Amino acid sequence: MKIRKLLSLLLAMVMVVVLFAGCKGQTQTPGPQGGSDNTEQPKGDQILRLGASSFDGVFNPIMSDNVYDAYITDIIFEKLIDNTPEGEYVPGIAEWTLSEDNLTYTFTLKDGIKFSDGSDLTTEDVAFTYMAIAHPDYNGPRAYAVNNLVGYEEYHSGKTDTFEGIQIIDEKTISFTFKEGTAAPANIESFDYGIMPKAYYEFENWEDFLELLDKPLGSGIMVLDSWEPKQYIKLLKNENYWDPENAAKIDGVLVSEVPEESILSALQTNQIDFGQIFANAENYQAALAMDNINVINYLGNGYTFMCFNTLRPTLSDVRVRQALMYALDREAFIDVQYGEGLASVGMAPISPSSWAFPDESELNPYSFDMEKAAQLMDEAGWLMESDGYRYKDGQKFSISWLVYTDSPWPGTLAGMAADTWKQLGVDLNIELMDFNTVAARTMDAEPGEKDFDIYTMGFSLSIDPDPTGALFDDNAFVAGGFNASGYKNEEAMELVRAGRAEFDTDKRAEIYKEWAKIMNEEIPHVIIAYRSEIWGVNKRVEGLEIDTYVKWNQSLKNVTLN
Repeated sequence: MKIRKLLSLLLAMVMVVVLFAGCKGQTQTPGPQGGSDNTEQPKGDQILRLGASSFDGVFNPIMSDNVYDAYITDIIFEKLIDNTPEGEYVPGIAEWTLSEDNLTYTFTLKDGIKFSDGSDLTTEDVAFTYMAIAHPDYNGPRAYAVNNLVGYEEYHSGKTDTFEGIQIIDEKTISFTFKEGTAAPANIESFDYGIMPKAYYEFENWEDFLELLDKPLGSGIMVLDSWEPKQYIKLLKNENYWDPENAAKIDGVLVSEVPEESILSALQTNQIDFGQIFANAENYQAALAMDNINVINYLGNGYTFMCFNTLRPTLSDVRVRQALMYALDREAFIDVQYGEGLASVGMAPISPSSWAFPDESELNPYSFDMEKAAQLMDEAGWLMESDGYRYKDGQKFSISWLVYTDSPWPGTLAGMAADTWKQLGVDLNIELMDFNTVAARTMDAEPGEKDFDIYTMGFSLSIDPDPTGALFDDNAFVAGGFNASGYKNEEAMELVRAGRAEFDTDKRAEIYKEWAKIMNEEIPHVIIAYRSEIWGVNKRVEGLEIDTYVKWNQSLKNVTLN
């Protein structure tokens, strides 16, 4: 989410993402080849080998917006909090208390925490990490983690060098105070980001900070040894890990760049130990038939989505967006791309695994209906002409769709749209490119420079259903933010704020259900599908846990290799 939220995309989470692609996170490259010059090979049998793709090399906890980069970041850096497989937040490297008014979280660090260079991790480092997110030049996707803290505007605008909402009490104790009316259970997720050493990352110019994005230093169980874009990432055991009882039991992790369509063959030939398999019936059955792997199948905490650029004249009218959805047969897409039982049509920007998931009977499924689509286009003033295309005020209805080729589903969906939208009178141009190019033209671009009509990705959600900072947050329409649509709705944002201010879970659920109805009606982003996630894990791997709320890297310290 946040895969992006963590994008992470993941990303993709995973995209997944997940950003989460995939979640923001998903270049066609050959699979790993034994002895290839393009892939770093394991140096021993105690290296865990992951097959994955679309790493950006942003190994930084406050800057990564790709679910795959987030995997690596979460291994190298440790967080104040963690979570259980059931989605309950628990202490990470710190215990916490919450004030009676629910506004102030006070964290107390565990004893003896050290970064991998041997230096102590203190509350100075915690404060530095969160103040970096609030820095005036910050251009990453995590602003929502701090912008509800007291004094954020004054610090972010440069009016003051102090951040009132962050108070260092002593070297082990620090407090964070949220603004009146914003405190909620969702606020604990603000502390789900790795802590950076101030002495290493401190900067005078923001560009100096960015120079270290692929040179990480954290307190986690592993350190970055080396990496090559589009080839590999190699992590080695942190020999100086501060908690010997929980140190890694293996020597390292090697991530080889493997296209999604090559994961199964790489698993079958034991070139990798584990990887995420694209979820369709054929792949699932093929994985189950392999005798050297265990197959993990679970409901992903995320979805695939389509984003409309609502600032474009062709897409600013909600009737047009609705028409395009009626003219896109998502049920047929799911049958073709995934198969029975591995995906379902998405209607709300909340995971079906969440306690806030709405009653689908109250939402519009936009079932395939070409007549309804044509009626809506007519109502919006886009009328069919003799050449088979629609026009309004002399302008032809022509739009472009950015399709990344790193994963098969965006191309499948766009290909189906090219057929039915043509029947609707739409001139559709499909632009093929890699995932990072799509991201650069959409989420990563400045608001006035977002160069697209439509794009599709996957998104990995946080445990709490609060959408702050994600695809449907008006405030996330910034460079590096996850909302590229340009759509704004004050009524919807009032519900988001009300959800953050409410502590009763049942009442929060009702608030988010009302919010979901608005998003289902307005569809600046369309939820294409909720998907199962499938992983193949070699039987030599023990202790690796992957589930809806648990990413593989969270159990890495428990992994052993036979």
